[in-house]
Amino acid sequence: MAVNITKKDIAWNYMGNTLNIGMGILLLPAILLMLTSQEIGLWYVFASMSALVFLVDFGFSPTILRNITYSWSGVKELLPEGTQHIELDGKPNLSLLKSIIISSKKIYLILTIISGILLFSFGTCYIYGLLPEKEIEYLIAWLIYSMAIILNLYYSYWTPLLKGIGAIKEANQVLIISRLIYFIFSIIGLVFGGGLIWLSLMYLVSGLLLRILSKVYFLRLLGDDYQQDIEVRYNFKTIFSIIWPNAKKSGIVTIGAWLITRSTTLLCATYLGLEMTAQYGLSLQIMGIVGSFSSLLFNAYIPEIASSRVSHNAKRYNQIFSRAITIQWVVGLIGLLGVILLGPTVLSLIGSNSTLLPSSILVLLGIVLYLEWNHSTFATLITMSNTVPFVRASIYSGIGIIVSSLVMLNFTTMGILGLIISQGVVQLVYNNWRWPRWVFKENNSSVYKILKASINEIKEKPI
Repeated sequence: MAVNITKKDIAWNYMGNTLNIGMGILLLPAILLMLTSQEIGLWYVFASMSALVFLVDFGFSPTILRNITYSWSGVKELLPEGTQHIELDGKPNLSLLKSIIISSKKIYLILTIISGILLFSFGTCYIYGLLPEKEIEYLIAWLIYSMAIILNLYYSYWTPLLKGIGAIKEANQVLIISRLIYFIFSIIGLVFGGGLIWLSLMYLVSGLLLRILSKVYFLRLLGDDYQQDIEVRYNFKTIFSIIWPNAKKSGIVTIGAWLITRSTTLLCATYLGLEMTAQYGLSLQIMGIVGSFSSLLFNAYIPEIASSRVSHNAKRYNQIFSRAITIQWVVGLIGLLGVILLGPTVLSLIGSNSTLLPSSILVLLGIVLYLEWNHSTFATLITMSNTVPFVRASIYSGIGIIVSSLVMLNFTTMGILGLIISQGVVQLVYNNWRWPRWVFKENNSSVYKILKASINEIKEKPI
């Protein structure tokens, strides 16, 4: 069954993610007003540690999503690399689907045990070392946050399962419910002085709600056919041997991505203090919101892109990607300009306890992130062919950013500017141009052709 993302799916995707992003924006003033500058910096450190632990996922999530889409589209067998051709009217391979789900549960149980050991040992020692006066409440907040990470990781396979069968509308309905709970109760808790402990608790509750509801929706959508005793023809060893090659590559890429985008937050906290980390983390968060919003259409189309790839529907494949990347370019540019021009004024008006980075540095950060978002989207498109050619580039770039950042921090007085320059220069050397060029060459396309196709489509039929 070919995955077809409808206008209703796209509408729900925008609604769910706009609400998700909007909740972050609406909650931000409360965090900036109710928490001290040091607490804000610590909260961003929590988030970076969370991203670090989710590296234990090691690329299984996107790999599982793709293989769920392939099995739902009707492939008879999974391949370690590349895709099997299917007919457009292929029926879901429920036996293969169930095999992937059973294997996913076992994989994430192992990952959860590993992450728990890392969090409660190395993670706790690191956080304790950052605490200004070793306040016990901050340590309690971290322990609750750690538990949230562990439980969210254990159940995290349900979200890619739901999206993998093209249930974009249902995935976003679940997202809306969990984010509303998080927002409403976080505000109440902050007003009554709950602080970091309460925020961590709400992160735990909303994350679990998201995973549990995803499971309920998934099983409901598959119906009685799946609930019946379907023969599981593929054991864990077989499924793992198929998934692991590309999951391993995606995992290494994820580690590289963390080194590129998140490691600088921990370096900032270690070398420049929690107050500067609050400024840097706040700037990254607000610009990250712009990046997330700009890529909403592309993310909604991912299951259909994968499905059109295995069904060799090149026309639809190129059409939806051109549409999505054009929207990303335009929305990303407008959003970054809005943050740079209006962000400092808005924070001043609400009386924030932290500020954005200085405007000149903010402009440079915006350029670096814009190029990062662009090549990341093209890289994701490449993985739709079940191939991951950028493993070495990702790791080398991540290591390059760490090394150059440490040089900047130890041997110059540039401070946070040095961290941003390090990331920008290393990425410009290769990744920023290599993966867009790969896609253009593979599809005989270019920036001009993409923009022309999108403009013509808007003229004929609005998106």
